Amino acid sequence: MRSLITASVVLLAACGGPRAATSPAPAPAPSSPSPEELAAGAPSSPALPPVPLVAGPLAPRVVYPTTNAIIQSRDSNFIFGSVGNGHATLTINGQPVHVWPNGAYLAWLPIPTADAPRYDLVAAAGADTARMSLPVRLLPPPPQPDSARTDSLSDSARIARAAADTAKRAVAKADTTKRAAAKADTTKRVTTTPDTTRRALAPADTAPVYVVLGGVPDSTLSDTDRVVIGRPTPGGTYKWFFLPGTVVQQVSRDGNFTRVRLDSSLDVWVNATDATPAPAGTAAPVRVAGNARVVPAEGWLDLIIPIGARPPYAVEERGRDLVLTLYGTRATTDIIAYRGNDPAVRTVEWMQETSDRARYTVHLRDRPFGYLVLWDSAGGSLVLRMRRRPAIDRARPLAGLTIAVDPGHPPIGATGPTGLWEPQATLWVGQRVERLLRERGANVFMTRTTMDPVGLGDRPMMARRVDAHALVSIHLNALPDGINPFRAHGTGTYFFRAQAEPLARAVQRGMVARMQLPNLGVYYDNLALARPTWMPSILCEGAFLMLPDQEAALRTPQFQEAYARGIVDGIEEYFRELSDDR
Repeated sequence: MRSLITASVVLLAACGGPRAATSPAPAPAPSSPSPEELAAGAPSSPALPPVPLVAGPLAPRVVYPTTNAIIQSRDSNFIFGSVGNGHATLTINGQPVHVWPNGAYLAWLPIPTADAPRYDLVAAAGADTARMSLPVRLLPPPPQPDSARTDSLSDSARIARAAADTAKRAVAKADTTKRAAAKADTTKRVTTTPDTTRRALAPADTAPVYVVLGGVPDSTLSDTDRVVIGRPTPGGTYKWFFLPGTVVQQVSRDGNFTRVRLDSSLDVWVNATDATPAPAGTAAPVRVAGNARVVPAEGWLDLIIPIGARPPYAVEERGRDLVLTLYGTRATTDIIAYRGNDPAVRTVEWMQETSDRARYTVHLRDRPFGYLVLWDSAGGSLVLRMRRRPAIDRARPLAGLTIAVDPGHPPIGATGPTGLWEPQATLWVGQRVERLLRERGANVFMTRTTMDPVGLGDRPMMARRVDAHALVSIHLNALPDGINPFRAHGTGTYFFRAQAEPLARAVQRGMVARMQLPNLGVYYDNLALARPTWMPSILCEGAFLMLPDQEAALRTPQFQEAYARGIVDGIEEYFRELSDDR
């Protein structure tokens, strides 16, 4: 299960001529029943297998919320679990709730009252009755507006606060697809008021203080998987990814975060634990980008820029270009050597954007497929390593490629009404994806093949080390408190790097065609399994584990196969189209 969605962005795919059919036609999924019909037991898709009958003893159980959980909603919320018998009737706080044939239930109910903060369940089957009570905690009353404090704000601060409040409302309205309780990413979604003041600034006559991001590395080449995260606000989303050993000026501290200066025009925030004080008397790093060279190798090309000290940097993908921004750097590049006369790199251009910010633009023959940023300590050079596209046989586009398949979780993971745990279901689907890929000629690397936990940060590293040509992470979705699950459910795909957007769209088409669930679309999102740069990397949320009929379907071989075939159809379509994109 992925992290909480903070925005929904609709992207229009580029139009092109007709293509040969390579997978089931991606016809729109059948219309979803109304929320009222779903709550009454209508299947979320007619393509789902029937829910089997379970006629066991009455045993009411609540999977969510958990005992004494704080309900993060002030109006209504969902509750789900099972009663052990598909013939049972169920009421929760006096309201009738539909029970599925396998005994599962999912209800959307008003929040319990403050004088009785609990859910009272009564299940009955024939002459048998079973009761249970689940205590919960409610949010405190919202704070009253402090007019005096608001009036005391400056005009700019009031504008910033109003903008932040508007953004929060927009996020709450657009956020229709997750529960943050069992997120698949370490990224924290923290909405903060834009920072308009600098805290604890040093007096003007105090010498600048410098820190080493990530500490001092002890290897010749930087660890290409270890980066230091830069954020636009304390606790905000990830935006910059710095090499360990980069020296920057510390501006201020704010709790667990340190504000650092990349150049005269840009400050960002890093975790305080990632900012190691530099030795006393450390001077500002001098970074001057000299003559560069492009050096070809069998699987990649390197743009090597001598600089002298690690710079903060950013890489952007713009069409067929890679744009490398070097902060705190002056460029004086007079010569760029194109060793080997390799046509994969057409030209490299540079410009001095500001007095201490340089930009290098690499014009490629093809759209970028993957890249890495490394630091060569021996040569004092930054290396932008640009990956070549693989050779693709259009008739068998997956033959000879290496695909990394990541069955999402454990640790953590969502749980369905009858107790199906997300890591188990994703492993079932992942094993089918592995089989189908091998049948189509691919080499497959599985990040896990058992229920033993694998670290979140280890999975992308494993994919890079086997030189995978694509990474696909398999998950099942859930919702945050306060979102009606009968209105928000279906299939979605997530990417972070622009190079992965075509893969995300192709896999989304494949999954919707095969599973026939509502099409939630494709999302840009900052997720650990979507962040790798060396290969196109995406994360799939094929179904909602919290919906009883979708959880039941995930226990069946036919639906597991449909999910797997949708993924593999999309991967195959992507690489076939990649062979045509020249």
